[in-house]
Amino acid sequence: MLLKILELISGFRRRRMRLRRIFLRKVIPPKILIVRNDGLGDFILTLPIISAIKAELPHARIYVLAARPLHSMAAFLPEIDGWVLDPGCLLKRHTRKKPALQVKTEYYNLMREVAAYRFDLALFCYAEKRSAALAQQAGIPYRLGPLRKSFFYRFNLWYYIPRRKTGQSEFQLNLKILRSLKMNNTFRFPKVEIPELSAKLARGRYVVMHPYKRSGTALVWPIENFQALARTLSANKLPTIVIGDRDDETILHSYFGSIPHVTVRCDLNLVQTAALVKGAYHFFGNSSGPLHVASLVGTPHTGFYPQNKSAAPRRWRTLPLPGAPRLSEHLLSTEFPVACVECRLKRCEFYPCTAKIAVESAADAMRFWKRPGKAKRPRAKRGKK
Repeated sequence: MLLKILELISGFRRRRMRLRRIFLRKVIPPKILIVRNDGLGDFILTLPIISAIKAELPHARIYVLAARPLHSMAAFLPEIDGWVLDPGCLLKRHTRKKPALQVKTEYYNLMREVAAYRFDLALFCYAEKRSAALAQQAGIPYRLGPLRKSFFYRFNLWYYIPRRKTGQSEFQLNLKILRSLKMNNTFRFPKVEIPELSAKLARGRYVVMHPYKRSGTALVWPIENFQALARTLSANKLPTIVIGDRDDETILHSYFGSIPHVTVRCDLNLVQTAALVKGAYHFFGNSSGPLHVASLVGTPHTGFYPQNKSAAPRRWRTLPLPGAPRLSEHLLSTEFPVACVECRLKRCEFYPCTAKIAVESAADAMRFWKRPGKAKRPRAKRGKK
């Protein structure tokens, strides 16, 4: 109701009609900026929006405002026409440890860069106060953002999508944003083209594991459980590659370095990681970016999630793949008789609840995936002697 009242008194419908006319331009294609400058997994769950826009407006030029470490994804995401990189001056968690003068300088340099592109529309899948102000100060004429934010006046087109109380996943909620523009929001899997690397990172049948997550955005499966899982796979003589950041190298070697058939790799960039995961037989990881990379490149995967609603597998599930089993069979979570709305961490009597996910359940999850079988060669007919 609030959105309808705002549409009537603010000229929302008139602006949307003008924007729809801009979408029809052929000589000067419309330029659209998709704003999602937080984590890797959140960015991947935004890609179906780009695929939906490209399907309806194939002539449009789509740019993304993303975090600087994600720029290497340009090598295998052909649907994105350009990248505007956030150096870490927009989100609160990125500016906490930076000097104020550095943040101010980076902000104004980024604002000039955005203004130089002359975008027609800025679409905010994730908005904070600084990023909303930047789009307005850069002179973008149409800015679509959430009505539920205190800085909603920075936008002139709005959507109202309650995220916490819904039972839908993040990529479905992102697609709902397109309804405010009267566009088709049908899910389409993002187009991915992994480049051929000069050196093959692994050969044969292997498993990839990402056991360590430092961000602390959700409860994780303990690294001791991953260690036990690696020992189980090693006993079955299935080679396992443990991946992580350079900062994780010491702790990963201490847990996995002595296990047979296990290799630790902390020297891979994002393109190499995507190529390695694509060739894997299976992927194991917590609810983090590499798990969503596995779904993006089409690799069977198993993820570990807490029970609370804000971080549950139904809310942060991976992109749906053909041949994927039921959600409860490949995105494992605890099932306590407690209505976990928010995670209370150490104040909860079940903390850490994710440790209760059995190692045997994780190992058995591999068999639920439908894997394409090898094509049988036709036998040659023997002639009569």
